[in-house]
Amino acid sequence: MLSRITLIALALFWLCMNVLLWRAEFGGRDSAASTVPAAVVWNKMLTAPDSSSLTVLHHGKKVGFCHWVTSVGEELASMNETDAPPQGTQRRRAGYRLHLEGNLAFEDLGTRVRFDSGLKLSTNRTWQEFTARLNFRPTIFEIKATAAEKAVHIQATEGQDRFERVIKFSELENPGALIAQLGGPVAAEVWNTLDVEGMNLPHGPAKNELEWEARNDSIKIGHSKVRVYRLQSALLGRYRIVIFVSRVGEILRVELPNEIILVNDQLAGY
Repeated sequence: MLSRITLIALALFWLCMNVLLWRAEFGGRDSAASTVPAAVVWNKMLTAPDSSSLTVLHHGKKVGFCHWVTSVGEELASMNETDAPPQGTQRRRAGYRLHLEGNLAFEDLGTRVRFDSGLKLSTNRTWQEFTARLNFRPTIFEIKATAAEKAVHIQATEGQDRFERVIKFSELENPGALIAQLGGPVAAEVWNTLDVEGMNLPHGPAKNELEWEARNDSIKIGHSKVRVYRLQSALLGRYRIVIFVSRVGEILRVELPNEIILVNDQLAGY
């Protein structure tokens, strides 16, 4: 009798645990699609233990690849730079660094572009410095912008020819005039034909921030569904951007306008 009661109790315990586990993993659409603070997802991306290697697709065809790497800077909590840090001294987070490199092939132009960019953020994820280098061969295009200087340094090199220009952030508030100044009448005419007013452009780079929304979601890998985060926003109020992020912060998939898709190499076979 005691053995039967024990067996029934174990069976009920096993059944309850499986029900609770099922609810935790697949507890309903409302729970799966619940909102998450976007800052939580970005923090996971910035502190992810692994980098993300992504294949770039355009209309379903591979056109390139990119590699996303993040790192966290640290500084001593209460030390002078000239003092040697004693054992056990605590360090605090000093900011973040993002690095994105790769290449893209443009069949229409018959060329391949290599790019290398970096972004430095403060502890509260405010940008401090941005650098980018584009190699078109034989043209090399470089950009550097710093928040402290409030200016963008542009440099283009092709053989012995070189073009350099420093643009203040205040000049970016009037992009039409700047394009006319840099590109001439033809560029100004092209700009004027665009539906710029309907794009709801921000006034100045300081306000040019995307509003991100984050939710719990899932994606199918093989025959299984994996729980992920989904970040989404709209560029200029109309161009949808979606990023699927793993629970540890690795980028799994990015959906950009004009059917540009970035897929993590680990998912390429699924």
